[in-house]
Amino acid sequence: MKALIIKNISSVFTCDFRLFEAEIAALSKVRKYDEYTYLHSLNVARLSVALGKRLGLTDEMIIDLGWAALLHDIGKLHVPLDILNKMKKFSGDELAIMQSHPVEALTSFAETHTVTLERLRRLSAAFEHHQRYDLKGYPIVQKKLNLHPFSRIVAIADTFDAMTTDRIYQRRVLPDVALKIMAQGFGTIFDPTVLQAFITCMGVYPVGSLVKLSNDELAVVLRYQETSTLDRPEIFLIEKKEARHLNLMDPQFKDLRILKSEFPEDHEIQINDILTEASAERESA
Repeated sequence: MKALIIKNISSVFTCDFRLFEAEIAALSKVRKYDEYTYLHSLNVARLSVALGKRLGLTDEMIIDLGWAALLHDIGKLHVPLDILNKMKKFSGDELAIMQSHPVEALTSFAETHTVTLERLRRLSAAFEHHQRYDLKGYPIVQKKLNLHPFSRIVAIADTFDAMTTDRIYQRRVLPDVALKIMAQGFGTIFDPTVLQAFITCMGVYPVGSLVKLSNDELAVVLRYQETSTLDRPEIFLIEKKEARHLNLMDPQFKDLRILKSEFPEDHEIQINDILTEASAERESA
């Protein structure tokens, strides 16, 4: 299991894993306890690291940020699975148990490992990622302090991944819809500077989104170039046989626009297959 976890983390960031035995052990427990929480933590780390790089963090800070994201939900080890995966609304007692996981993250880690300043930095998001930018979230603390920068980043990545991932009790939200909903939390739920950087990093229609165009065709978002605006990425047409790569910033496509995103499964489309095909066509061109 340890080798697999190191392999998974290495796809997000690199470090000397010999220095992070305690963190790897904690993440191993998460994977064994609840697969969704483990995969969610990996996704949150991937998004957080991408955002951290966008914000200009140093390589050393990126490593600590990556671990902060990976460990942000370790407190859920102390939430019973029947509550963690409950399909109906929580009772008052169940909600209290669920909202205890940030505190449990610190206390349980401190019981088994020496807590250094470096580890506290990596555990910052575990304690703070639900406190909100305006500090009106949980856990409630008597003395209000500024949130750690890692917590501000992880809170955004955590919310985005939770909204855009299917769960047993809800269908996911499309990425562009999630960004629009999150934008309503500028300056209250989320740090406005960090959220703006995240939206800029992702684009209005994140890479891999299936979109419908104003000419009624379907396409997949491939990438945003440095000159791209947030709603005019490079796309790959699905049904065309030729000229399938389009850069919407090209003047010849000025009248073509993205209308909305779509669920791929509603059209029986495998996004990974389309991205692979688009990559192969680009390499052969």
